[in-house]
Amino acid sequence: MSSELPWRDRGALTDLTASWQTRLAGRALFRVSVGPGWIGLHLAGARRNGIYLVARPGAVLLWDSEGPLPPAVREALGLTRRSPLARRLTGLRLTGATMVPDDKVVALRFVPDQSLVSATTADTTASLTLLHQAFGSRGNTALLDERDQLIWSHYRPLHPALTRTPDAAAAAPYRSADDPAARFRDEAPDHLTRSLVADLSGRLLRVLRQTSRSQRRLVENLTRDLDQARRGDEFRRQAETLAANLHRLGRGRQSIELPSPHDGQVLRIALNPALDGPANLDHYFRLARKAERGRAVIADRLAAAQSRLDDLERRAASLGRTLTTAGPAQDPVRQLAGLLDWREHNSDLPGLVTKDAARKPGRDRSADDAARPFRRYRIEQRWEVWVGRNNAENDTLTHRSAAPDDIWLHAQGVAGSHVILRTAGKPEHVPGRVLEKAACLAALHSKARHSQLVPVIFTRRKYVRKPRKSPPGTAVCEREKSLFVAPGVVAGVAAI
Repeated sequence: MSSELPWRDRGALTDLTASWQTRLAGRALFRVSVGPGWIGLHLAGARRNGIYLVARPGAVLLWDSEGPLPPAVREALGLTRRSPLARRLTGLRLTGATMVPDDKVVALRFVPDQSLVSATTADTTASLTLLHQAFGSRGNTALLDERDQLIWSHYRPLHPALTRTPDAAAAAPYRSADDPAARFRDEAPDHLTRSLVADLSGRLLRVLRQTSRSQRRLVENLTRDLDQARRGDEFRRQAETLAANLHRLGRGRQSIELPSPHDGQVLRIALNPALDGPANLDHYFRLARKAERGRAVIADRLAAAQSRLDDLERRAASLGRTLTTAGPAQDPVRQLAGLLDWREHNSDLPGLVTKDAARKPGRDRSADDAARPFRRYRIEQRWEVWVGRNNAENDTLTHRSAAPDDIWLHAQGVAGSHVILRTAGKPEHVPGRVLEKAACLAALHSKARHSQLVPVIFTRRKYVRKPRKSPPGTAVCEREKSLFVAPGVVAGVAAI
């Protein structure tokens, strides 16, 4: 027996297709499963066999089995709902399995099975050929009609070996007295599972590293901002010193030494040489006001950011324990199940898609928008704004109803409603004046509604998350920006 892996050995592939021709030809397809880079062909009969064709990076495989895929393997592979390939093949009958001459390409031929044809399945009398490329870094699978016209494929463009069907020929009986498919059944599922473990663990580690790196930068920036904010008294003292000596200021100076009006101590104050005296004075007063106003807010944000970073470090330790427990000597299916369970329990990390989220790809939210319970406004008769009326509605609005690229707004540092500015997936097209009007609504629906100016933070909804086990209405955001607005329903805004 060749030491080469069977799916890379053309002789072993030839024996496998001969075995399929002998054992499985004439069986009807009662179900076809399709996912990213894989196909499962489920054949009717006393023993319900399945032919699995996999075309994934590092896992170009094929085998047949009498049982289904393990649940963990199926979940990690993913399933494409309403696949055109499934609709095309369901109700067909396998008539032959051969190899393309001089290539490691398996050809499976199908014709309609009249006992299974219905209005929703096969509707043609022509034969179809499914070609599986068993070489290359990721392989490929393609479906051709009887005229060699491409109907479907995993990847484009196609290798030339997948652009023509081989001539129909009777398969030679396989050479060995043993079942040549047995080695494929033994080795291919294990290789696929280990490949899925490597892919998933690498993706989880990458997401954790990227999220932790971003959070660490946020902590560093907030720490620097807090250090700046703590200098508010110093800025005010410098500003008052400049105000008492305004007649001595002029353009072109980079610094100046002046006596403090409070205690006479000489202060060395840095200046912007491009600004005149009043402008430099205004600059220091603005720094003092900003520092005094933002000190408590920045401290709270820094505490939240540090807590988030600590939580990410605990998650990284948890993933490390999962990978250590599921070492190379362990059953790969158990390894995969452990990683999937970790992903499910950490699904709030950006970039992770769980099985629940994967069931609804590209869900159209417009159909049930009219039934939403939120308070609503329309800006300039075009831009719609949703406002939560209590903590429960805030949770639903932010974490279930809003689209990832909608803009989320909230009054900074005070309790208030979550506000969503709908963007139809194009947040970069929102005019600044529209964003300011939405911010006015966020300030209005907050505890700071009676203030003259209210700081409002905004970011894309995909950067907003709900901490685990936190009470309703809690949200933590990243990559936020802020602006100051006056609370109220301004011109161009109407309730709907």
